[in-house]
Amino acid sequence: MNEDTQNRCRSIAAHFYKTRINGIPTGKRVSDALKHCASEYRPDYWRSLRIALAFVAKEDGFYKASDHIAATKNPITSDAGRRSEIKKKQNRQKSVNRADEKQLLDYLLDNKEGVTFAAVTLVSYLGCRPAELKSLVFLDDQTILIPSAKQTANDDRGLDRIVFIERKSLFNSLKKSHDIFTKAPYTDPTRYVQRRLDTLTQRLWPQRKVRPSLYSWRHQMGSDLKASDMNSAEIAAIMGHRSIESINVYGNRRSARSSRSYLTPTREIVKHVERINKHRLQSRSPKRTTFGGLTVEIQKRLGLAKYHNPKTP
Repeated sequence: MNEDTQNRCRSIAAHFYKTRINGIPTGKRVSDALKHCASEYRPDYWRSLRIALAFVAKEDGFYKASDHIAATKNPITSDAGRRSEIKKKQNRQKSVNRADEKQLLDYLLDNKEGVTFAAVTLVSYLGCRPAELKSLVFLDDQTILIPSAKQTANDDRGLDRIVFIERKSLFNSLKKSHDIFTKAPYTDPTRYVQRRLDTLTQRLWPQRKVRPSLYSWRHQMGSDLKASDMNSAEIAAIMGHRSIESINVYGNRRSARSSRSYLTPTREIVKHVERINKHRLQSRSPKRTTFGGLTVEIQKRLGLAKYHNPKTP
């Protein structure tokens, strides 16, 4: 868990204590409060909230309380009879067409929104998570280290990765964008950009119910990679997933927009993903179709019956 994530956990926990807990935040009180508010949050956020509270309790030296909080189960998702209570997902735009992207970037430049412009540029070209923007490391050999915002202490989620940018000019432009972003005079530039982007896109497209966010460009990257000749392990390595199954959340080839040939994951990271997903990759190996595997009806339609001599009893 990187420093930004830790600070985010502390902020979430402080707000939870202030709004949900009366008295000392013991393990039982926190656990009961978590269960009570489960219907108000999406399961993913509820899980993040539980992780944050357990982390802060452990950081403060309350190890038993931390274990008690971490063991708390979501009463809605764990009970099949209450699944209807799960809060619906907020509509999120998962692709960005070129016309909208150009209109937005021009608007950001015209209004001198440099920090927001820099953040959109980084996410659109690298596909990184918004929470990973600040921690990007630009190396001398045109490679970029992207520490995972999903990394856990037991290393069962998230993937740190290194990507190579083929064009030197693009690498330098991305590095300049990162400098602008990290030097912004805000305590949390990522949160600033997310809120600012929401405000500006509402001004730009007031009639739209769903507008692009930073995650829209990450999903666009996933769609573009799926339409490329990269295999699932390479795509997971770029997107920062340990499991190749995780790339299923991104759009399909139909929503792809452009080639990502400028971007390559390092071979070491790809091999690491392949080792983790060895059983999945083996089960996905395509079986060779043979004439003997076709039904007699299909063989007849294709005129292949003469090539197949079924065994007679």
